[in-house]
Amino acid sequence: MVRIIDPKYYDDDIAKMLKAIDEMKHLGVHFIVGGRLEQKVPSGTMPKFITGEEELLSSPLPKDLREIFTLLGKDAFRVDLSSSEIRATFER
Repeated sequence: MVRIIDPKYYDDDIAKMLKAIDEMKHLGVHFIVGGRLEQKVPSGTMPKFITGEEELLSSPLPKDLREIFTLLGKDAFRVDLSSSEIRATFER
């Protein structure tokens, strides 16, 4: 979602970004967004879970365009399981 609402992917043109997202809305596109742990954290600190709500609310999107994004909170989506742990389960 962060890339979809970032003007840099639309030639740094907010109007182009808004037009593209508006077209997606009119085509019936809807995004379900699962959060994740922040990727870059200072050494010795715990990463926080990012739902995307802060990024969406601080974006230039009007409310009607924000509605094409459904944000899943950590209780609905978060599973702290690495791909290595998943593979290990199948190797047993």
